[in-house]
Parts: sequence; structure tokens; C-alpha cells
Amino acid sequence: MKKIQAYFGGIGTISLRKGEFAQFRVFSLEDLNIIINHFDKYPLITQKKIDYEFFKKALELIKNKQHLTKDGFNKIVALRASMNKGLPENLKVTFSCISPETRPLVKPADVLNPYWVAGFTAAEGCFFVKLAYNKNKEKPSIKLGIQITQHNRDAELINRLTTFFNCGRVENLLRAPAVNFVVTKLSDITDNIVPFFVDYHLVGSKADDFEDFKKIASMMTLKVHLTKEGLEEIIQIKSGMNSSRQ
Repeated sequence: MKKIQAYFGGIGTISLRKGEFAQFRVFSLEDLNIIINHFDKYPLITQKKIDYEFFKKALELIKNKQHLTKDGFNKIVALRASMNKGLPENLKVTFSCISPETRPLVKPADVLNPYWVAGFTAAEGCFFVKLAYNKNKEKPSIKLGIQITQHNRDAELINRLTTFFNCGRVENLLRAPAVNFVVTKLSDITDNIVPFFVDYHLVGSKADDFEDFKKIASMMTLKVHLTKEGLEEIIQIKSGMNSSRQ
């Protein structure tokens, strides 16, 4: 977060939420011009692009003081009602007479930029290790995988990842309006996933998760996970990955 803040010239603030999340926020109208200039130059390619376009329209209304008029204020509410998750329930009741702005769909690029894929994975992806215990086995089986999750409105984009990586599958989540790109086949991980992220580096703590993931993939390829010592080492590595990383 501090590096992102520095990238934008030190604008905005960084705060911790619940001791677990760092949040970079920009509110100043002058500073928001810097953010606008960046995303105009480097466009978003998910459905979040529409959130950005609506955000920019609302910002222009505020800059022009139109939010001080009833008509301008209602236009901003209509835009807000179509952004992200929409209006909270209490505001839906308050502004029930205002129709949300019509939201167009964004068609994903035919060819994905590998640097974008690496950044997207750093934000939305997870390198995981699962231990499955079977009653008939003394040792647990190990499943290694990567998943990238997005709201189901970006299902077409997530499907493009199977072509991009030439492996994996797409799963619909049952408890949320979301889809997962998932790769669990070891040969796909060692032949496609690991070489890609070696060439296109991740940033942040996700890079550390990848290094652990890569080490476990190598151990499994060499069958080290079938030994007691190897299994114990993998369990130890797993204990420090993702949300368990200190």
C-alpha cells in the first residue's frame, strides 16, 4: 500500500482496518485528478471499468457543483445505485423513486496482457495447499492449487484464463455470485503456472505465497511428499501461507 501511495506521489491516506487489512484511500478532488489520469491512461478491463466510468461521471458533477442541485444529486444517486454492490438497503428505501443508471457490459480483451494477469492474480488469486485425511490412510493426501476468483459478471474474463494458461477449469460458487479459475493438476502447475509467475513476478505477500507454492510443487514432483519428513515439511510450509503468514 505504501508503494502504491508513493507511486501516486504520496497522495491519500493509508489506514488499518480491524488489524488485518490495509486500505489506501483518496478523497481530495485535486488528488483524485491524479487517479483519473492514471486509469484513463491504463484502462481497466473487468466490469470494474464501468464502476470507474460512473465514478468519473459523479466526480465531474461534483466538480461542477451540480451535486448541490436536486437534479444533479439524483444523478449521482442513480450512478451510485449501479456501482459495485449498489445502494445499501436503507438508501434503496430512501431513494426508491430513482432508477439506477443503465450499466453496459465490458467485453474482455481477446488477448490478455501477461503483466495484467500477474497483477490480477496478486489481487484476486490464491495459491493453496489442502490436506485431505482419509479414514483408510494414516497419512493425508496433498492437493496443490491456484484459484482466481471474481464476481460472476466477469465469468467471460475468467473463462479466458483457461486459454491463457492452457489449463485449468472454471467453477461456479454455490454460496456467492462468483466464479473461480482453478488449477490443481500437478503437471499443469509445474509446466504452465510456475513458469509463468517466474517470468512475470508477483508483488506483495502473494509473492511469498508463490515461492512456498513453487517449493511444494517441486517437492511433490520429486515424490518427497510421500516421505514422513517431506510431509511434515510441507505441513510446516502450509502453516505460514496466505492468512497465516506473519
